[in-house]
Amino acid sequence: MKKNKIRILILSFCCAVSLFSCNIEKNNTESISPGASKSNLLIGWASVNITPNENVLLHGQFHARISEGVKDSVTATILAIESGSGAYSEKAILISCDLGIISNDLYEAVRKQVTTSLPELFPNHIIINATHTHTAPQYILPKKYPFDSTSTSEIKSAVGLDLDVMAFSKCLAFISGQIAKATVKAWKNRKPGGISYGLGHAVLGHNRLEVDFSGKSKLYGTTNRAGFSHIEGFEDHSVNLIYTWDTKSKLTGIVINVASPSQVSEGENQVSADYWHDTRVELGKRLGKDVYILPQCSAAGDQSPHFMVGAKAEERMQRLMGFDSLQTGRGSMGRRRQLALDISNAVTDVLPYMKYNVKWNPVFIHQQKTVELSRRLIGKKDVDDALAESKSWEDKYQQMLHNIEENPDIKQKPRWYEGITRAYQKMRRGHTVKERYDLQKIQPQMPVEVHVIRIGDMVIATNPFELYLDYGIRIKARSPSVQTFLIQLAGGGTYVPTSRSIAGGAYGAMPASTLIGPEGGQELVERTLEMINEVWEK
Repeated sequence: MKKNKIRILILSFCCAVSLFSCNIEKNNTESISPGASKSNLLIGWASVNITPNENVLLHGQFHARISEGVKDSVTATILAIESGSGAYSEKAILISCDLGIISNDLYEAVRKQVTTSLPELFPNHIIINATHTHTAPQYILPKKYPFDSTSTSEIKSAVGLDLDVMAFSKCLAFISGQIAKATVKAWKNRKPGGISYGLGHAVLGHNRLEVDFSGKSKLYGTTNRAGFSHIEGFEDHSVNLIYTWDTKSKLTGIVINVASPSQVSEGENQVSADYWHDTRVELGKRLGKDVYILPQCSAAGDQSPHFMVGAKAEERMQRLMGFDSLQTGRGSMGRRRQLALDISNAVTDVLPYMKYNVKWNPVFIHQQKTVELSRRLIGKKDVDDALAESKSWEDKYQQMLHNIEENPDIKQKPRWYEGITRAYQKMRRGHTVKERYDLQKIQPQMPVEVHVIRIGDMVIATNPFELYLDYGIRIKARSPSVQTFLIQLAGGGTYVPTSRSIAGGAYGAMPASTLIGPEGGQELVERTLEMINEVWEK
């Protein structure tokens, strides 16, 4: 009898242990999202502060601007994706930076440092884009021209004066080093995960070119006048979104792609990420600070977040809604706050549908090619006009320089350097037209790096330009993918204007502003679509 009781107790204990183990296994299984166990994607994130701790020149205006503190830090955010394993796996690293542009020097420095640390990666796995803020550190090494060839100062060669700011080479080394270290971290952070994509809308960018009845267009021209005819081009208010998830369906990061540069605070003298800072703060409150935000600027060479029509009504509503009761106009924090809320609303409106549409093992293809684009042909008259204008600015620069040397007290005035540095920059600008005129004779085509990434039914395509919206719309309209993400300024490019913009003669369509014209712009459209179709057929 005793033995039977012992046997019963042992059996009961074993059953209890077995049941307990089953429950644990069941609970663990339920914590893993359905389909996640088959995930073939590895996803890693990282971000880093790329704000120098010294005064810098700010990028984005003709006149020099010495930083007067930091309004908010500029950031680099990195998303590393790998599909498959071993030597034949597909890899892509998307890096977004709160910078004005991405120079070839920065690209080369980051790629070299990353591939040295991670031999399994190749340079063409790495894509870097700028959000195109105009309040980011200037780090681009200036090209010397005859009038400054003897200067040993990077700063003086760039702006015509020796100003007490961080050298460009030192700034480049700092920023590239920070980005490279964070990229290595993102790669090492890779874990199995999934991706979903969606589409929202927010009114962010507006075409910034005003046209009069004669057909002449002007950047930020006055619309409140009898001669105003129309706004030159189209606008794109789509918010293209990629969400990444871990195997427990926890949101890990979001790629936000919009057709607007981050230029609300573009004329200020403090380092700032512009409205992307406000967006990160807002989404951090809603989704948690551990969710990464990677911003991308779509084709938006003729777009900006400034209002061309109805600005007074918009500013009034910002005040009524409590966004900002003190500041109005272009530098308004209220406008930044409004854009951050609009973007965040688009993100969170789409989010509930994304969790149930995660792809754990999508088709993943990354293709990179160097395509040849026809340069915009510059005529002899263009060169003569540019050099004549350059000579006019040179005379102004020399006169201002003489005045400063004769009256050194001028340097005691706030921002005393703005006028003379504007004159110097415009003097240099004319020489770039002559340089391009000479180059087109021996190199009529320009090699350009283009990336196309397919993830399931969506595709990402890059270009290095400030690409006018029309070209982006052509690619999106003809793309076979369900959703097409375009990333501009993924390299050191200039404006690519349309034919109508060149006819209008606005700033972004002038010879000094462009390397590629409408012919090369359409070639970019066709080559990009060819690459998209290639990955779609695989």
